[in-house]
Amino acid sequence: MKKKLLSLFLVGVMTAGMVAGCGSKADPGTSNGAVSGTEDASSNEKETEVSFRNKQIIIGDQTETSGDYVPYWTNNASDYKVYKMMYGLSVSYVDQDGKWDYDPVVVKEVKDVENEDGTKTWTFTINEGLKYSDGTPITAEDYVRYALLWASDELISGMEAINGPTSVMQYFVGFDKYSSGESDTFEGVHLIDDMTFSVTVSSEFLPYYYGAALVGVGPEQPAWLPEDVTIEETENGVKFSDNFTKEYIADTVNTVRYEPKQCSGPYMFKSYDANTYAYTLEKNPNYPGNFEGQTANIETVIYKFVQQSTMIDQLKTGAIDILLQTADGSDIDAGLDLVEEGGFNYITFPRAGYGMISFKCNQGPTQFEEVRHAITYLLDRNAFAQTFTNGHGTVVHGPYGSSQWMVNEYAEEVESLNAYSYSVDAAIAELEEGGWVYNEDGSAYTGEGIRHKKLDDGTYMPLVVEWFSSENNSVSDLLVTSLQQNPDVAAAGMQINQTVGTFNDLITYYYDNSKENPYQMFNLANGFGNPYDVAYKYELGSAANTNAIDDQELYDLAVVMNQTEEGDDESYGKAWVAFMKRWNELLPEVPLYSNEYHDFFSDKVHDFNEDGYNFDVSSAILYTNIE
Repeated sequence: MKKKLLSLFLVGVMTAGMVAGCGSKADPGTSNGAVSGTEDASSNEKETEVSFRNKQIIIGDQTETSGDYVPYWTNNASDYKVYKMMYGLSVSYVDQDGKWDYDPVVVKEVKDVENEDGTKTWTFTINEGLKYSDGTPITAEDYVRYALLWASDELISGMEAINGPTSVMQYFVGFDKYSSGESDTFEGVHLIDDMTFSVTVSSEFLPYYYGAALVGVGPEQPAWLPEDVTIEETENGVKFSDNFTKEYIADTVNTVRYEPKQCSGPYMFKSYDANTYAYTLEKNPNYPGNFEGQTANIETVIYKFVQQSTMIDQLKTGAIDILLQTADGSDIDAGLDLVEEGGFNYITFPRAGYGMISFKCNQGPTQFEEVRHAITYLLDRNAFAQTFTNGHGTVVHGPYGSSQWMVNEYAEEVESLNAYSYSVDAAIAELEEGGWVYNEDGSAYTGEGIRHKKLDDGTYMPLVVEWFSSENNSVSDLLVTSLQQNPDVAAAGMQINQTVGTFNDLITYYYDNSKENPYQMFNLANGFGNPYDVAYKYELGSAANTNAIDDQELYDLAVVMNQTEEGDDESYGKAWVAFMKRWNELLPEVPLYSNEYHDFFSDKVHDFNEDGYNFDVSSAILYTNIE
């Protein structure tokens, strides 16, 4: 059976293993203690011994951290990696080959029963002796708290602009009523005893291609809530006590949101420095290990943002020990030069994700499909990808990464997707077809200035797109010259205005789906998680639908992928192709590139490997050692 998920983003959970399909130059030492080099059979050299201090490691990430570590607010990709270092002990895990299963470290017993109404119930009994970082015992109540808390209307609607529950709870029976506030009880979740709970999945989401990932809940720290907010079991499901209101929980939630008190993962929170965008984490003494029983070797992890302009120098001078996921071709070449000089190593792996321009599809000119098409026609994506990746990447035509098994298995279908090859004439034809044929005063467009479209209310909308980009970003700089300032854009009757700010500001606007959002276009990158479950992202009206696109067919096709029987790769692949074709027609985003990532690190770092999908830094760090 092919290892279909090993090389897939968003956004997934990673596990331990060697990187597939990449030439790792990392030292292949053992996981713990001192490592001995094997004697070379062709020489009489004695074995060399490396001593690991494992006191501290500094990891550099090119995405700004925000300190908002929980993935339900404005959590960035860098914050999410830190989150996964602090949160663990989910009932399910994904192995090195992308296969989901139940974690024996956590789960003592699991039973699943198909119900007469087509739903399915999983009953979990967890192991005794699990603890949070502060020594508090972990019980079944903690797993129930996860579902109740992150699906609750009081939290989702009441606590600022939360992104919504892009997690497994959306599949549980009663989620819609509970999350909307229609009911205070979560019907599909039951607390059976101190160590046992159950979840019931709605029939409309069954079967599920990714198996155990469907019910992958983890424990949620009690510190989120005042001590007198309790969980109550009823015959209709679980609920919080009546004092669970947004006003009553606000203080504890707003504290724990930035400073977790009880961590269940391999590391626990020590501090966050907003000036340097740096988290400091310490080893969790109560973490029992991942599914293989592996605990962290390194005592302290500093995870920080590094500027692209200085990151190679920071690596060279020892300001960071590991530089994660370098994508820009010039930076990759500089890192390879550093390795050639000596004292540094690297690993490389195809990206399970892509760089893109993301549109808002509910307001402004980009709400119209023809405008999104025209912008894509006005950008030479082949030249863009070559320039940015410097040969370390390729153009893609949909939300997929070059490493996904489906891309290789269905290469012919992928090649048949509309490539939107550079063409001013095609762009103009799209705009004319979309009704952008007027001047500001309503007269026929004569080929000069900004095109306008007559709206249903009789007003004329100018073809002016507001673009928000992040500062110190080489992709943004390249888009200025290749798109915004491209004279063909003006010749087509379009204007693109750029606003530059911090990446954290960009994320705030990116998640704002209101029609009052002043921006319709953003450039950033997306990684695809395991499972590759994108249904929530395109669900109509969902806060996770960052494109705010309203297309039932696209959502339904995403659901069909999910509902493929586990192991039925052929049916899944065909469903994936159908989804890609529809997405490629709608173009809620402009795919720019899918590249090959390079992680660079000091040669004092040993046993560090990630593949960016099943096994990212949050899992790789458990096996890593440093001299």
